[in-house]
Amino acid sequence: MKRIIILALAACMVFGAALNASAADIKATGGFWVGYDYLHKDSAGNKNDFVQRFRTQIDIVSSENLSGTVYFEINNTWGQANGKLGKGSGGGLGADGVNVQTRRAYIDFLIPGTVVKVRSGIQGLALPGAVSGNVALSDDVAAITASGALNENVTLTGFFARPYDTDESHTTVDLFGGIVSADLGTVSVSPYFMFANAGSDAKKGSSNQGDLTFDKNAQWYGLALEATPVSNLVLSFDGIYGKAAGTDAGFLVAGKAAYTTEFFVPAVMGWYASGNDSDGEGLMPTVDGQDFIPTTLVGEGAYGPTSDAIFGDALGKWGIGLQASEITFIERVSHTIRVTYIRGTNDDSKDIKNWGEDDSAIETDFVTVYNMYDNLDLIADLAYVATDFDSGSAKDVDNVFKAGIIAQYSF
Repeated sequence: MKRIIILALAACMVFGAALNASAADIKATGGFWVGYDYLHKDSAGNKNDFVQRFRTQIDIVSSENLSGTVYFEINNTWGQANGKLGKGSGGGLGADGVNVQTRRAYIDFLIPGTVVKVRSGIQGLALPGAVSGNVALSDDVAAITASGALNENVTLTGFFARPYDTDESHTTVDLFGGIVSADLGTVSVSPYFMFANAGSDAKKGSSNQGDLTFDKNAQWYGLALEATPVSNLVLSFDGIYGKAAGTDAGFLVAGKAAYTTEFFVPAVMGWYASGNDSDGEGLMPTVDGQDFIPTTLVGEGAYGPTSDAIFGDALGKWGIGLQASEITFIERVSHTIRVTYIRGTNDDSKDIKNWGEDDSAIETDFVTVYNMYDNLDLIADLAYVATDFDSGSAKDVDNVFKAGIIAQYSF
C-alpha cells in the first residue's frame, strides 16, 4: 500500500510539472461604456438612442517570444431586439442577444535566432498617420505581419492582408505592403506603400465590402512625419497618393502644429483631399477611409454610433481648423474645443457625405471629460455645424447638431 501511495504521489508531481511547463499568464484589459446619443439633421429629423458597448482583450502569454490574443465586443441599443441574433441584438425586453463579435484573434511569435516578430490572424492593421489615422487603411483585418529592427533607430514592417473574399469568383481582395519607421531624434518619419490585388467583382460579391471604393488593382504611397524642433512644439505631416487601375489618381495632404502650454494645448490643423473634377484629379481609392478624423462628424470621431461619420470621410474635402485641448479649470475636468471650416473638392454635390466644390460648412466641437475615478470617465460630446449645401440630396440641410453623454469604464 505504501508503495502504491508513493507511486501515486510521484505521478501527481510529474503531471503537475507538465502543467506548470505549459502554463501561460492570462491578462484581460478592456472597457465598457453606456450613454445617450442624439442627432438632429435639420429637415432630415432627429435620431436618439441609448447605447452601450463592451470590449475586452485577453492576452495569453506563454513567454516573451510567444503569445496569443483574442478581442471581443458586444454592442446593444436599448429597446432594440433585432431578432436577438447578430451585431447590436439583445437590447429589447428579455435581452439574451447572441451578439458577441470577434474583433481580433491572433498569435505573436519571434522567429528563433532573429529579431523578426510575426503576428498572424485577425488583427488591427494601420498604415502610418501623424496628423490623424490613415485614410487608406486603419482597421481590423485578417493578416500576417512581420516586423524587425534594422538598428536602434529603424524598424521595418511587411504585411499581407485579405480584407474581402466570398464563395463567388473574382471577389477576393489581397493587400501587400511595407512600412519603414525611422526615429531621427527630433524627427520621426515613416514612408510606406501598399498594393491591392482586386478581383473584377470585388465590389459586387458581398454586402460586407464596407468602404471598398475600387474593383481593380490599386496602389498607394505615403509618408507620415512628426518633428519637435523646439520644446513643447510638435509639427505633424501626412501625405498619401493612391490610384486604382483605369481611374484618375487621388491624394491627401495634411498638417498640424500643436504647442503645449501650462494652461492648454493650442493647435492649428488643415488638410486637402482631391475629388472627382474636370482638372484630372480623382478621388483616392480606399479600403477603409473613416479613421482620418479632422472633426467630430468627418470620419469616426464621435462618441456613440448614431453620429459616426455623418459627413463621410475626409476624401473629396478640404478644411482648416483651430483647436484648444487639455483646458482645465477644475481638477479632473478637461475640455477640448475645435472650430473647423470644411469645403468639398468634387465637381458635383451628391449627398451629405459627398460634397461638391460649392458645398461648405463650419463645424464647432466641444468635448468635456470628467475623470470621476482613475478608471471611470464621464464624457459630454457636442457638435454643431452650420452647413451650406448647394445642391444634391442634402441641399435642404442647413444645420446639424449632435450631443452624446457617455460613462466610460476602462480596466
